[in-house]
Amino acid sequence: MNFRILLLIALPLALFASETSSEGGTDFWWRLVNFIIFAIIIYKLVAGKIVEFFKNRERSIADELSSIQDKLKEAKAKKQEAEDKAKEAVEKASELKDIAIKEAELVAQKILQQSEDEKELIKRSFEQKVEIEKKKMKESVVAEVVEEIFSKSNGTVTTKELLNIIKKKVA
Repeated sequence: MNFRILLLIALPLALFASETSSEGGTDFWWRLVNFIIFAIIIYKLVAGKIVEFFKNRERSIADELSSIQDKLKEAKAKKQEAEDKAKEAVEKASELKDIAIKEAELVAQKILQQSEDEKELIKRSFEQKVEIEKKKMKESVVAEVVEEIFSKSNGTVTTKELLNIIKKKVA
């Protein structure tokens, strides 16, 4: 409604503005009034929409900025969390390394002890075999001596002959 009233007032003014220039006068003031009326009409029609557009734009920029700040905070928190996890992983790796070294030392000691035990067992086994072989040798020597004694003599052997036979076998 305001627009129609304003249009009814502005239309005659626009018509009169052109009339003064034909009489040799200046129509500057009428043109200025026409321009002001035109500017008021445009302002009434467009100003609300322009203000609303810029307010919406300002809100959307503020929302976007807020969203970006939230994402930045979230990214910083994730970065800090990742750094903490990395430090924790380094500490765990160090602990695991220490444990692995200790276990390797224990395994090495166990293997060394087993080797020593095996060595001792082999040594004992060798000594037992040597003893067994010595006994076998003694038995075979005794058996040979006894056979020789019985083969040379008819059943009587003197001590000297027995000692000579044993010396020959031992030497």
